[in-house]
Amino acid sequence: MQLTVCSPMGTVLQTEALKVTFETLNGFYTLMPKHVDFVAAMKPNIVRYTDENNAESYVACHRGIVVKKGQNVTMSVQNAVVSKSLESLSAVIKNDFKENEERRKELNLAMARLELGLVRGFSKLKGDENG
Repeated sequence: MQLTVCSPMGTVLQTEALKVTFETLNGFYTLMPKHVDFVAAMKPNIVRYTDENNAESYVACHRGIVVKKGQNVTMSVQNAVVSKSLESLSAVIKNDFKENEERRKELNLAMARLELGLVRGFSKLKGDENG
């Protein structure tokens, strides 16, 4: 199978794989060449893939979508880091990905505050028109 991992910054990984294991919102899956076509939302996790030499490698992925169509497996994720070392990727998930998640929550809170201020401003304008 052709495994491709893409992030907003570009293609992170493109390689041949005999099998790909990852976690979705519904549990763990392993895709192999004869697996049916498949689409799922991925949780932040470490994707394991086995290459043609039966060597296992890893990709830390921060959320995304996985699509298997024919012999192509494509993962579109927010962020990804490739490594042969499982220990280093565990640290990436614990530190960097959680930090990104905290920033996302802070941004969402700031956006909610801006929206509330905008609604209040429109309410005041509407009240001034009727007054």
